[in-house]
Amino acid sequence: MSALGKKLFLVTVLLLTAAAISSAEVFRVKKTVCLEVSESSNSESKKCGINDCLAIKFPAASIFIQGVEISVKIPQALANYRNTIIYSLYNNVSPVPTEKNIDYSGTEIYSGLYPGQLSWTIAVPLAKGNTIKSSPYADKTLIAEKARGFVLLRNQLAMKGVPQSVLDAEFEVSAKAILADFGALKVVSSADAGEYTVYVDEKPAAPNESGLILLKPGKRSVSVVSDKFRNESRSVMIEQAQISELNLDLQSVAPAVRVRAPEGTKIFVDGNEVQAGEALDLEAGEHIFKFNLGGYEVTKKVAIQNGKSYNVSVNVDASVKEE
Repeated sequence: MSALGKKLFLVTVLLLTAAAISSAEVFRVKKTVCLEVSESSNSESKKCGINDCLAIKFPAASIFIQGVEISVKIPQALANYRNTIIYSLYNNVSPVPTEKNIDYSGTEIYSGLYPGQLSWTIAVPLAKGNTIKSSPYADKTLIAEKARGFVLLRNQLAMKGVPQSVLDAEFEVSAKAILADFGALKVVSSADAGEYTVYVDEKPAAPNESGLILLKPGKRSVSVVSDKFRNESRSVMIEQAQISELNLDLQSVAPAVRVRAPEGTKIFVDGNEVQAGEALDLEAGEHIFKFNLGGYEVTKKVAIQNGKSYNVSVNVDASVKEE
């Protein structure tokens, strides 16, 4: 890059940085109301007034929370003054909201007006590709930051000259998680995950970085296929926003070989001495078994296959013939 090009690049970066900084807003609220939701429980109800902000906190690492639904009960005093209160959604919020904080900076990414009715629902998507839909009774806002584990809404007056009864009025607010319409399968095995392939409904299914296979709810046919282990097939019920575990004790396909012989017999397999009764670690194929007992020697060639068990034995019998 030429010297002129470097200068132009630096100027562009500085301008973009300045624009980003200028878009951030510093504001103070009367108080911060915090609600906590999880995949399994809704928040408690709290009061939130004009010039307050509402922080909805949730587990940032959750894979099943695709959004947050905020339910607002609007007092009669505010319902009579339609389009009086604005709610705004903020991104890049600093510091992380707590009930002790009243000063924040952030970027407003969405705003709307509370309607002239006694209840309102605000749906905040937290994941791309979500299935949340707007309705005449609910407002779908823009996607906020999921990784930080909270959503921040701020209430403000949209007009001046409202009576004190409006300024003193409080909303009753609560929140719940909007769960994704899928569940997850986790295959648990003593074998390394790279040693087998999972098929769901006869299609390969690779786990994500958390070791989970995301699936639509319903009964699924699951097969685990491997060159090292015996194949396993199971039926698993996948439930919405739940992790279904499939525990497998995978059995090796290596041949199971044991040798039996009378006491005092020396046993050799492919030239290596082994002990009677011990399990032998042999690969599939042909192997030479040799037995030495006193002055007698017996040699046997045995072809073994994966997935099968073998007992190789030698017997010494005395025969009696009447003349």
